[in-house]
Amino acid sequence: MEDMKKKEKINDSPLLVVDDNPVIVKLLGAMLAQAGYPVTAANSGQQALALLESFLPDLILLDIDMPGLSGLETCRIIKGNPRTADIPVIFVTANNDKSNIVAGFEAGAHDYIIKPSTREELLARVRTHLALCKTQQALKASRARYRELSYIDDLTGLYNTRYLYQTLQAHLDQHPHRPLTVVFIDIDHFKRVVDTYGHLNGSRAIAELAAVAKGLLPKGCYGVSYGGDEFVLVLAGHDGRTGGQVAEQIRAAIADNRFLVSQGLEVRLTVSCGMASYPEDANDLVNLLGNADHALFETKRRGKNAVVAYAEMKAAPQQDGFLPVDPH
Repeated sequence: MEDMKKKEKINDSPLLVVDDNPVIVKLLGAMLAQAGYPVTAANSGQQALALLESFLPDLILLDIDMPGLSGLETCRIIKGNPRTADIPVIFVTANNDKSNIVAGFEAGAHDYIIKPSTREELLARVRTHLALCKTQQALKASRARYRELSYIDDLTGLYNTRYLYQTLQAHLDQHPHRPLTVVFIDIDHFKRVVDTYGHLNGSRAIAELAAVAKGLLPKGCYGVSYGGDEFVLVLAGHDGRTGGQVAEQIRAAIADNRFLVSQGLEVRLTVSCGMASYPEDANDLVNLLGNADHALFETKRRGKNAVVAYAEMKAAPQQDGFLPVDPH
């Protein structure tokens, strides 16, 4: 039973053998297949590269001396492609000249085997480099996960302000012609909730409200915990019209929801929303956020539980008693 499980685990590791000598390909393929590895073969560097366009092996056994595209050139191309760069390459060569071996490592190879090699040596090197590769992949995944967690707010599961400032600026830099709307959200009369139901329930209410907003965000958009009972929504690809529709949908859903039901309560909450859009309301990060914040204050001035757009304020500044900031 243990041998079967081991073989099943090995079978998860497809290998690519590249050699212009059909006898070598057959010999290596037989030894690897007998050990449980699925093997794909190529008889040239060109054929190997063509296979790699649709097939990603866990390891490549590559002959150095091949006509046409040599093993060294093939390896350099493999390592120069981000899609295939992490695949371990073991050179298989009949030439044990040190300069040839050094050239292989410089091309990006992880190891080499001198022909003819024993079955034990071949399998030992394959197992070693597969294990190393899997360890490196696990470490890379862990780093990515820790990096992601460093951008997440613990209470709400939304992103934090560090993520907001980095990604928002990157969006403006990389997509200067793509619209984007920022919505500032503040929970109305939240101090009353804390005073009435306590800080712990206040935190629960914030988390529940964040979940309502997050569940209504369109694909490619995200929410940010801006501190306490304040949030920011980043609606990439949305101009003032469509961004306003999303903001209103979220505001209405929050107003219709009952919070803290799991605690035996039915608390009603409303939010005030202020929004500004790029590029019509501002052409840089500071003014975009600042204008959305101005719109939020205007929402509160008008009575809360509503969405006010900065463009609306610019259109009638005298009527609203507000002097807009020049976005340019």
